Amino acid sequence: MFTSRMMMACGALALLGPGAMAEAPKLASVFTDHMVIQRDAPVRLFGTADPGAEFMVSLDAAATPVRAGRDGRWWTEFPDLSAGGPHEISLSTEGETVQAVEDVLAGDVFLCSGQSNMEYPLSRVTYAEREVAAADHPNIRLLQVEKALSLDPDTDLPGESAWAVTTPETAAEFSAVCYYTGRAISEAYDIPVGLINSSWGGSRIEPWIDGEIIGAVPDYADDVALLETYKTDRGAAAKAYSESWQLGWRDDPATGGTTPWENPEAGDWTPVPGTLRDWRTWGDAELTDHLGMVWHKLSFTLTAQQAAQAATIHIGAIDDTDMTWLNGTAIGTTFDWGGLRAYEVPASLLQTGENTLLVNAHNDYGEGGMNGPDAELRVAFEDGTNLSLAEGWMYRKVPAEVGAPKPAPWFTIKGYTMLHNAMVAPLDGLRLKGAIWYQGESNAGEGAAYEGLLNLLIQDWRAKFGDGLPVTVVQLPRYGALPTEAGEPGWGVIRESMRRAAAKDEGVGLTVTIDMGDPVDIHPPNKLAVAERVVRVMKALVYGEEDAAASGPVAASATREDDAIRIAFEGVEDGLETVSSDTVLGMELCEAGTCRFASAALDGEAVIIETGDVPVSEIRYCQGNSPLCNLFDGNGLPAGPFWIDVE
Repeated sequence: MFTSRMMMACGALALLGPGAMAEAPKLASVFTDHMVIQRDAPVRLFGTADPGAEFMVSLDAAATPVRAGRDGRWWTEFPDLSAGGPHEISLSTEGETVQAVEDVLAGDVFLCSGQSNMEYPLSRVTYAEREVAAADHPNIRLLQVEKALSLDPDTDLPGESAWAVTTPETAAEFSAVCYYTGRAISEAYDIPVGLINSSWGGSRIEPWIDGEIIGAVPDYADDVALLETYKTDRGAAAKAYSESWQLGWRDDPATGGTTPWENPEAGDWTPVPGTLRDWRTWGDAELTDHLGMVWHKLSFTLTAQQAAQAATIHIGAIDDTDMTWLNGTAIGTTFDWGGLRAYEVPASLLQTGENTLLVNAHNDYGEGGMNGPDAELRVAFEDGTNLSLAEGWMYRKVPAEVGAPKPAPWFTIKGYTMLHNAMVAPLDGLRLKGAIWYQGESNAGEGAAYEGLLNLLIQDWRAKFGDGLPVTVVQLPRYGALPTEAGEPGWGVIRESMRRAAAKDEGVGLTVTIDMGDPVDIHPPNKLAVAERVVRVMKALVYGEEDAAASGPVAASATREDDAIRIAFEGVEDGLETVSSDTVLGMELCEAGTCRFASAALDGEAVIIETGDVPVSEIRYCQGNSPLCNLFDGNGLPAGPFWIDVE
């Protein structure tokens, strides 16, 4: 929906003749009042109209004729605009204005995307009340892309998404990292800035990538093809996914070869105490801190009359993923944080007498499991009657060592391409100055694959928003368990994938935030500090300020020197220094995949590790989910986590 003033061209409609109907040409939905257009680049305008329709497109006093293509799409370009404004864009037919977009500024436009730490709003940051009250910047414009999903690429932005001038009211729920970054850039270069926030908490990276791009990669082709099947035949797609789920379970050594859906009576089952709710509250010590999977089982009896009908199985609210079987046949799977589940089943699947319902519930954060309520636990029969499923549930914990099930391709923020289709595709064709990506927590369990996925995302963005688009990647901060053993990198794997992606692409910058995390809070509120690091990187990457040591000390090489290894660093300001110790903590010596901690000492702008004659092929630094890292430069920037081969 446009916020700009729009009117129909009555004269143009009259020319169509009696009874004829036509739509006035319109700009794509990303063009609204108060927007920012990228300065110093050709102004590309685009939209839709009736196929073959002819009309005029104007930018201020300049105008050009346009004819829509057979698909109803059109585009045109105007010469570059320098920073400033305001400007007006308008469309007209037969001399009558049919749409006008006003208060348009020319400046630098940035896309901000990712999961919850990018989504994290200004209203929740440190000193939020003060920060929100000060958010009054007429030259900074905000486009909050509403959350939405789509199986196919959309041309229109979802819901009421529209540009707005930055005020305390519009900034309060906008991305804090995005806002702080834009504010700093506007102040530093005295230019208007446009900020587009398209993010969704908990999302993996795969849903943000164009299906054509990720589907061309062999590792993901089958999943994307299954999503295509889902569009036209959901039953066939669900059957294929359930078979894949079951195969993955069987192949996991930690499951012990069990197949509960085939033999639900086997093994030890424990009655659920009271009503279904967060399993951590059941009083079972093994579940108090359990994140992962729990089997839930219920037997219920049907009469011949009931079993002869089709029905809907309601299993209540589940957080966050379920895989559900009835009498050994998979009937549904859903990812949703607490959403109600209801699966339709044919009469042929119901049995006179005893029936067995089996639910594998997976939860990877906070509260989880099957949560009722009792009224939503029932079999709803075709004749309108219901059978309660609220009582008699049994459970069995799944060992934490069992790997998380692979998400179905259509799982909202965990599948493929659907966030891209709804929240990025409608932006295709805009010129951008740069982009910021702040995501990774939801992919941390498969960190080794992340480098390739990040490369695909950047490839996609550059195809849409300009060759060589500069992208700043915010590396994951510390969070979770403190590391006590070497060789267990945890989140270090995904941090390394981010580091490698940036190291191999001159157009990608890495923002190191390892020292800004909180072991017990995945959403640290000091987003201003994160944005300040982002701005340092962007000044070097986007604006060419070569004197800025953007991300702090960077390990450049590790060289064997007799019985020691010298690690040389680049990008050091005011020398290297250690915090709270005269040695460098967190160094690991690795050989053939086995690592051990090692003491290290500073030597100018290098680090020396005494190794003796022990073979070492790789050095790792600052590994684990929440490592204690104490190597900084004199400017207060940390040396980021790294893996580096010994030369």
